[in-house]
Amino acid sequence: MKLGFFSVMQNPGHQLPYRRLLTDLVEETRAVEEAGYHAVWLGEHHFGGEGFDIIPNPITIAANLAAETSRIRLGLAAVIVTQWHPLRIAEDIALLDQLSEGRVECGVGRGIFPRELTNFNLNADRRDGEKNWRLFVETVQIMKKAWTEDPFRWEGEFYSYPHPGVQDSHAWYPRNPDWRSESGEYIGMSIQPKPFQKPHPPLWNVVDKTPGFAVAAEMGLKPITWLRAREGLKEAFATYQEAASRVQGRQLRFGEECALMRNTFVAETMEEARRIAEPALNTLCSYIGGVRARSIYLDPGEPLTDEAKGQSWFDFLMEREHLLIGDPQFVAEKILRLKRDYNLEYLLTFMGLPGMDHQDVMRSIQLFAERVMPLIEEKESVAG
Repeated sequence: MKLGFFSVMQNPGHQLPYRRLLTDLVEETRAVEEAGYHAVWLGEHHFGGEGFDIIPNPITIAANLAAETSRIRLGLAAVIVTQWHPLRIAEDIALLDQLSEGRVECGVGRGIFPRELTNFNLNADRRDGEKNWRLFVETVQIMKKAWTEDPFRWEGEFYSYPHPGVQDSHAWYPRNPDWRSESGEYIGMSIQPKPFQKPHPPLWNVVDKTPGFAVAAEMGLKPITWLRAREGLKEAFATYQEAASRVQGRQLRFGEECALMRNTFVAETMEEARRIAEPALNTLCSYIGGVRARSIYLDPGEPLTDEAKGQSWFDFLMEREHLLIGDPQFVAEKILRLKRDYNLEYLLTFMGLPGMDHQDVMRSIQLFAERVMPLIEEKESVAG
């Protein structure tokens, strides 16, 4: 199983200087690289006046992490491509891939928060979900073509490249018919640099609703999901398996190419883990609850009962296999169950919950590396 370390940098109330958060992230990334993690994954959010989810540009931060590490891959989970200019994001991701010598994993998303989407691109507003979706698809298609075609041209609903009727002012070099027509019009583009990885970095889609897993497969994107559990997760993975098998012309295994993120925290005892993690988890869930309420965590067709509504977030999510929070034995058993029940190949651990002390996160990483991972390896070897 591959392991990823997920961060969006949380700082409720802006208690810490932003520079401190960057330093902490570097230390955490070095620790998980040493532990053998496959990748560090970074989210993108904007206008975080409350102090939640305050990475505005995962590409820039990943470039810094690339300089501070040597092996770990750099995951973007996700760049909200509907908020970016397609050519700019194609260039920036390709440049990151070159700087890191091919360590980029590129996750893309449509965005969820209206205050972010509307202030970057009104066409991305999720209140018009169909337009947002068309913009997302077109942007991803442009990125792929820009990385793989030279000259590159595009004519779509939202964008046209090159912009028609523009004379190429670079008259000091001989005319190349790929770039300039006989009349001097700029007719073809070249995105530089191209990605280090060929044809481009692995592409992922952060997705939760079942139909999105089929569309991800059709677009050549591997899914990363967070909110689904139990029967809902099985339904989502089966949907991707069926669609991707058809698209790729081969029979995928259930769970193949799928990644799952889980809130994770390891302490010496169950009591200590809950004492440290529960307040941070409740803070996170209270923040996101207005966008992603409890109903998203339920099985298909399962009603949200009064009993479930009255549970603490910690107990509600623990019952639904959402929390890898506890002592090393408990966390290892939960991960092994995920592998058994869902054939899970890729687990993203979300340890830096809002308000949690950096040293507690570092201790959790240490315990995960020294005591959880060996337990998993031991039980897998016995089972094998």
